[in-house]
Amino acid sequence: MNIKNFAVIGISHTMLSMQEREEFIRQKPKIILEKLFQAGKIRAYVDLSTCLRVEFYVELLEKTPLEEIKEQFSNQRGLQTKQGEEALLYLAKVVCGFFSVIKGEDQILAQIKHAYTKALEEEHSSKLFNIIFQKIITLGKKFRTKSNIAHHALSLEAITLHSIQERISNLQEKKILLLGVGELAQSILSLLVKENLSNIYITNRSYHKAEKISNAYQVNIIDFREKYEWIAKADIVISATSASHIVLEYEKFLEQKQEKEYLMLDLAVPRDIDPRIANLERVQILNLDDIWKISKQHGSFREQLLDEYFYLLEEQIESIHKALSYYKNKQEASAC
Repeated sequence: MNIKNFAVIGISHTMLSMQEREEFIRQKPKIILEKLFQAGKIRAYVDLSTCLRVEFYVELLEKTPLEEIKEQFSNQRGLQTKQGEEALLYLAKVVCGFFSVIKGEDQILAQIKHAYTKALEEEHSSKLFNIIFQKIITLGKKFRTKSNIAHHALSLEAITLHSIQERISNLQEKKILLLGVGELAQSILSLLVKENLSNIYITNRSYHKAEKISNAYQVNIIDFREKYEWIAKADIVISATSASHIVLEYEKFLEQKQEKEYLMLDLAVPRDIDPRIANLERVQILNLDDIWKISKQHGSFREQLLDEYFYLLEEQIESIHKALSYYKNKQEASAC
């Protein structure tokens, strides 16, 4: 096991716009990495794909340099690669929320845990990865506990609610429709319910999933096949599905659109809402990049905490090196 074989390749919101990230995703990067894995070109990989980043952490083999993996992508715009110590420090910063829209937020830690667990289940991990990711996840927890940064960080869902409240008066009287029932949609739904809003509607392609969420939060449920009728009636539409295609189409919305104000929040990547809808009169659309700009206004104190507790990253990286050295010495001793 050699830390020089640890690498990361991918894109993120820090380098590319929403549209550019969508273009990269159309290459189906997960399929590219899986083919390399099946062909024995890489020993292991972890897929960290979120709404803001599409990154793959890989264990390289001597016969497959990182540049060869990069060449597999036809669209390399904004594609970043890091290897060895640089890649390890980068992952440590990612898990602690250094590059998150909301610095120090908890969601990225949960996403890395999920990505690593999935790699284990799919047998994509390795001994090197097991040491690195277990200690990196421990770092993510320790960093938040020591710095208490989460208590100073507005969540994505909180900023979403704040953005709605800034733009819509008399929220109690407005109809709110959520498309999708994933983690982010549920987090937003939870905040809306806490605001004691009564005109909340949800829909999802799977009626069974939507029904469970509807019962849990005591909100209205509509059939996904009737979504355009209800979108037209809604004042606020929040879309956060995992679909790989447009969910709210321009022509179909235009057929049902009423003469009133609409606020739409597209929190999906790729986007759920046809961007042309933003050109219609009395329709405003906010996407994740817009939410990111809003969140920057609240970030100065959290930046200070990142600097103050950076030593935790250095300590854990040193711990990773010691663990790798111990494992290497143990292997050499057993071979004698």
